[in-house]
Amino acid sequence: MVLGSALLTTNDAVSKWLTQEYPISQVWCLRTVFAVVLIILLAPRYGGYRALLPNRIPAQLLRAVLFFSTTLLIVTGLSLLPLAQMVAIVFGSPIFVAALAPVVLREQVSRARWLVIGIGFVGVLFILRPDPASIGIATLIALAAAVSSAVRDLATRRISSTESSISILFCSSMFVVVIALPAAPWLGWVAVQPVGWILLMVNGILNGAAHFLIIEALRLGEASVVTSYRYSALLWGALLGLVIWGDVPDLWVIGGGILIAGSGLYLLYQERS
Repeated sequence: MVLGSALLTTNDAVSKWLTQEYPISQVWCLRTVFAVVLIILLAPRYGGYRALLPNRIPAQLLRAVLFFSTTLLIVTGLSLLPLAQMVAIVFGSPIFVAALAPVVLREQVSRARWLVIGIGFVGVLFILRPDPASIGIATLIALAAAVSSAVRDLATRRISSTESSISILFCSSMFVVVIALPAAPWLGWVAVQPVGWILLMVNGILNGAAHFLIIEALRLGEASVVTSYRYSALLWGALLGLVIWGDVPDLWVIGGGILIAGSGLYLLYQERS
């Protein structure tokens, strides 16, 4: 989960860079095409091409829809917000995972855990600063991405007992390609320069590898526990945003990030003790 989160945040930085020159729909579509190519190349090492096929089509379809909505919201949010702020909001998703796990996965949640979940949610509010006069569509998109990401992770955990990681990733990615590829030219298309193709390929590889590792983590551990390790991405987001764009997180983002990460780490400690 730590490695997957690091790769995913680096992927987000590349996506943000690409959306400065290319339409969101084009970046989202082409990076997923490259991710599918990576999955197909790796298939022989993970059970062959038959391993790509789903065992439970409705469950895979539900997860694919959630993957579709999450990636669309994240790429859109990255084009509108500083990287550190977007990452901090989206990686508040483990708070929503811990809150929804008792309902969806029947995982037990103590009063202490509910208190910590509440503190983490306060951290999300710190970053959002939900003032009706100042809150914008960008922050609402980021919050929707966090909720969608949480539900997607819960769906992943639920189907991972019958579906292989590579099958889950392949089915969800193909769902995006089938819908996004025909639509992308109608939503704006810019001729891709050679450097752009290289960045899109890197973007797709990072995205595919990151999601594969995260799916494996959700297969091997309880969702409410392993998602806590995703908070390591907060540091990557702040560092990449500072180095590439010169974005310095303000005190609200730093304070909210500390509350979110602290609550997640406490949830992890509570589970391990």
